[in-house]
Amino acid sequence: MSLKGSEREFIFSLYMRQRQQIIEDVLGFTLTDLLLEKYWDKLKIDLFGYEKNLGVPVMIEVWLGISNGYHQDRFIELIDMLDEGTILVYLALGFQDKHIVELEKRVRGCDKPIKLILVNISDRVLKPLELLNTKHKLKIYGELAILDEIEKPLQLMKVIEHSLFKALSPKPLPDYHEFDFSRRVDINRYLLLRLREAVPNFLPVQREKRFYESNATIRLSGGKSGVDYFVSARNRRNQAFVELRFDDSNRELFQLFTSKPWLLREQIDERIKIGNNAIGCYFRASENVKVTADELVKVFSRMVRAISYPLFDILKFEYQMV
Repeated sequence: MSLKGSEREFIFSLYMRQRQQIIEDVLGFTLTDLLLEKYWDKLKIDLFGYEKNLGVPVMIEVWLGISNGYHQDRFIELIDMLDEGTILVYLALGFQDKHIVELEKRVRGCDKPIKLILVNISDRVLKPLELLNTKHKLKIYGELAILDEIEKPLQLMKVIEHSLFKALSPKPLPDYHEFDFSRRVDINRYLLLRLREAVPNFLPVQREKRFYESNATIRLSGGKSGVDYFVSARNRRNQAFVELRFDDSNRELFQLFTSKPWLLREQIDERIKIGNNAIGCYFRASENVKVTADELVKVFSRMVRAISYPLFDILKFEYQMV
């Protein structure tokens, strides 16, 4: 639930996912592996998983501030759009009394089996989060442990439960590690998972994506508006590729990174091609999706090392000069 471009909420959500036990201890139940920024209908949820015993969705929203009108409206919208048993978790630095009263009235007055859990975030997390937010974007992941120094970063504030919630029957848990490679959606889900495992410090791969059967390509932010990675395990021409594209406003950056093409081929892959404001590696997709993914992960990892590290150095310097 970040506002005005701040990454602090995302960084804290990432930390919560890496230290899932912290939030489980506060909530009093165990969760499946949490997903970051998963789409639910038209909304993106900061952290999403399932309660392991009941198999109901758990939606966790993070706000590093006191509850306000914007976030109150968002939670009311969430409550209104739900159509099944769900646990909503609202993490904030504090809650206004009027907001608690309104949320309680909304949950208890609806006809849905919902549980709402309000959790206070310690304001001691703000200083290390601000420090992380100013760091080189590829070094944040490796330094999340500075938040471990905060004792009890979360504290249970209130549980609001609709009377129908206790009547819920357990549901089977979805398996996010099951893939049907005849579907483009599952190919992309698998490829994103492999990229996440290989380059966890490249934060765009940590975010979930909304995939469609009509689109065989994953788009990942390159760190600046108009600079994006495109990755595909198999397009309509049976081609796999990793490509970094620069729009016209970033023409100077493109020229900088392509001034020595032989160096890119040496550091990334001999198949690297340069043209039309793009740096890419293209090859014929294997019939075996996992084999293709192996190759894409290798190329993507090298592109991050060779291009994204210096690119983020440049962007960090520009940020400091503003």
